[in-house]
Amino acid sequence: MYFAKRFLYIILLSFIMSLLFCKFELFDASAKQKDYTISPNTKPLNKKMQGYSTYTKETKNYYTIRSYLEELEKKGGGKLVLKKGKYSITNTLFVPSNVTIQLNSGVILKKSMNTGSKNTLKPSYSMFQLVAPSVVKKIGMEYDYNGSTNISIISDGKATIDLNHQKNVNGIIAGHNENLLIKNIQFLNANEGYFIQLAGTKHATIQNNTFLHQHSSSKPVISLDTAEEKDGNYQVSWSMYDGTPNVHTTIEQNYFYDIYQAISSKNATDGKPQNKIVIRKNKIAHASSNMIVMNNWRLSTVEDNTLEDAKGYGVYVLGSYKPVIRLNQLKKMKIPVKLAEYTSNGTVSENTVTLSNKKALASNKGEQLKEYAIPIEHDQFLEKIEITNLKDLNKAVYTVTPKSVTLNKEYLLRNSYTDQTKQYYALRSYMEQLEKQGGGKLVFKKGKYTITNVLYVPSNVTLEFEDGVEIIKGDHTGSTTINPSNSIFQLIRPSLSKKERVVGGHKGEKNIRFIGKGKVIFDLKFKLFSFAIIMGHNKNVQIQNIQFKNMNGGHFIEMDASENVIIRDNKFFNSIPSARHVKEAINLDTPDKTTLGWSSEWSNFDRTANKRILILNNQFKNLDRAIGTHKYSEGNPHKQIVIYGNIIDTTRNDAIRIMNWMNPTIAENVIKNVAKGDPEKRGILSSGAIHPKIQYNTFEKVGRPIQFIAWQNTGPGEQYKEIKDKLSNAEKELLKTNDLIDTEEVFARINNKYLEYNNPEKILLLNWR
Repeated sequence: MYFAKRFLYIILLSFIMSLLFCKFELFDASAKQKDYTISPNTKPLNKKMQGYSTYTKETKNYYTIRSYLEELEKKGGGKLVLKKGKYSITNTLFVPSNVTIQLNSGVILKKSMNTGSKNTLKPSYSMFQLVAPSVVKKIGMEYDYNGSTNISIISDGKATIDLNHQKNVNGIIAGHNENLLIKNIQFLNANEGYFIQLAGTKHATIQNNTFLHQHSSSKPVISLDTAEEKDGNYQVSWSMYDGTPNVHTTIEQNYFYDIYQAISSKNATDGKPQNKIVIRKNKIAHASSNMIVMNNWRLSTVEDNTLEDAKGYGVYVLGSYKPVIRLNQLKKMKIPVKLAEYTSNGTVSENTVTLSNKKALASNKGEQLKEYAIPIEHDQFLEKIEITNLKDLNKAVYTVTPKSVTLNKEYLLRNSYTDQTKQYYALRSYMEQLEKQGGGKLVFKKGKYTITNVLYVPSNVTLEFEDGVEIIKGDHTGSTTINPSNSIFQLIRPSLSKKERVVGGHKGEKNIRFIGKGKVIFDLKFKLFSFAIIMGHNKNVQIQNIQFKNMNGGHFIEMDASENVIIRDNKFFNSIPSARHVKEAINLDTPDKTTLGWSSEWSNFDRTANKRILILNNQFKNLDRAIGTHKYSEGNPHKQIVIYGNIIDTTRNDAIRIMNWMNPTIAENVIKNVAKGDPEKRGILSSGAIHPKIQYNTFEKVGRPIQFIAWQNTGPGEQYKEIKDKLSNAEKELLKTNDLIDTEEVFARINNKYLEYNNPEKILLLNWR
């Protein structure tokens, strides 16, 4: 037992010592690292180089930079800063691990094929190779991802690597490297060579560079290939040709112009695909071939790029696994993207493409294309994915008909896209586009539009409906993956519609108009608990000249937490009686979780009331109620509600229900045929009105023209204190200006004690007959 414990103690001590030793080595290597700054006039750090017969005015910059890179290898890494100026590079510079080469603004590294030493030193065909100087002459030394690591070639301003039109010269060759960054460099003038060649690298980032003027018939600007010697594509003696692919390569925010190809894998190696390549937010223009070639790539992404003017394809995909190609703009080419079968040594390789990949393809947009579709070849069958024409977007005014198709072609691939939902998806795509561009006008041409699901309306949008338009609430989607909604329009931007508690106060969507030209109908088709328009937290909304009809248990307009709203010259006709006859055509409420009067989860339910609402010159007929509130939020009254010049005919309950309104005005309205003359029903029923002005209205065949009663919520919201009306003497006098025709009572009742209705204060209304 003693010896066993002693043995374990020795092992543990050895382990701790080894950790300390490793830590010391790492610290020591880091301590040795150094930063150097040089200029075009700096002499080599290695003084012996100046005595070389090959050290000439043409090679002095090469030898200087080389000497510092060799020193950095000895130091374990560091930074080499090149000051502004022109550096002539005749031969390859080999870069070791843990090195940053910073090219200050104004630096020009220019490739020269003149060494000035006759045949003693021949110029090389590359400017940089990312391998340690000590390894260069060792054949097949680098393999897998075990080469030089943590290398950056960057600029803090405008620096240039100019290949000077030298034939077959490459800019940067990377093989078997890990953690590579090339950033903010301008690359110029390649001639049958690569600006950058990556072979078997991991975590390489090429970012914010410019690549200009490449003359080639076979080589791309950036080559992504396996570490194999195929067709002379990748040839460096220090590399083992083990077929190592690139993995986790990011190429982003670069600009390519006047090139052969931007990014490409020339050859495919079976079983060794380029893996997880990301190409995004680049601009590529004027290519004499295909711009991007994905040859045997796996789980790679090409997104949000702008590709313009290619003689070949924008993106050419061969034998790749689940490629994600999305949100790109492709202009001036015959076919934007093509996914083709690939034949190698008699074997046909198809692309593996899922439904999700197809939807991504549909998100691309094009302009000046021969065909606005992306072909996918598989098993000698050709499938085409439609994409959107950019000319159809970013208009001040859009026009739709019942036959208009969706702007978002991804919707065409959804299982929920059916004959019943296609109009919904078409209109939804326009709303989403209007949000992206900050607003505009959508004109509906004559015809029937069946809307199965909610259309979310963003700010600064006018919806104009021409004569003969019918907006119909659809109740069947024809799909098991999507159920119909209860509303047609909600005034919230599409991007926020599925989020919770993101809008409050009057800070939601604004400047929205629904305008009818001629006879325009919104038909709810008596769908249970349905709504035509739901607005909440909105500002500056206008709804004009629309015929709303056929309600069942919902509201034509649900209005919560909105400011500066005008509802004028509309018609609200026909509803199925609700259980208690309390469903208003226009409902004014607060977004309050406790009262259950509002259910849209994008609201933060802050109980904000409505403010400055004008309901003008509308007609209401055959409804439970015309206008009203049925729950209140204590301390949050609706303010400055004006109901003027409307005709309300045939309601089953009180025509107007005021509840917790401050400074409302109800004037010049005609209210008739209320509850078949029921003597206990009112033309206007008010609770908690603060200084109301009810004047010059006409009440005909109404039991009680006006009544004020104290009130308290029951059930949801019952925690709030009771509310009472407050009328000044002047406001009581205004009540006398109302006209009565064939009413059961000729006075206004004021009951200021909750649930006590005997002995009310009575204001005699003088104008009755």
